Amino acid sequence: MSVPLSPEDLHIPCPVLGICGFSGAGKTTLLERVLPELAKRGLRVAVVKHDAHGIQVDRPGKDSDRLFTAGADVLLQGPDEALLRTRREYGGDLAAALALLSPHHDLILVEGHKDSP
Repeated sequence: MSVPLSPEDLHIPCPVLGICGFSGAGKTTLLERVLPELAKRGLRVAVVKHDAHGIQVDRPGKDSDRLFTAGADVLLQGPDEALLRTRREYGGDLAAALALLSPHHDLILVEGHKDSP
């Protein structure tokens, strides 16, 4: 499968900005400082954070983890937030993540994915 090389190829209707660097270089700190300023300007911003070591968003044995382990995509909902846990086309695929997020955001920031186009 060939990887699209530009937002136009992906039909991404919003700008995408990548932030790359070594671990500990300050990528997350930079984004923490920039995000409130973007929000003040009324921008809806998404961040795709890549973790080459894998992620753990749930505790083994909890109901939501058991449902995920059984094969379901799980949308965890709280009063003011939600988290989608999926292993499908979004897992590790930057293009799929951008396509998922772009219709709902004005800007997508990507932290990591240094080996992606």
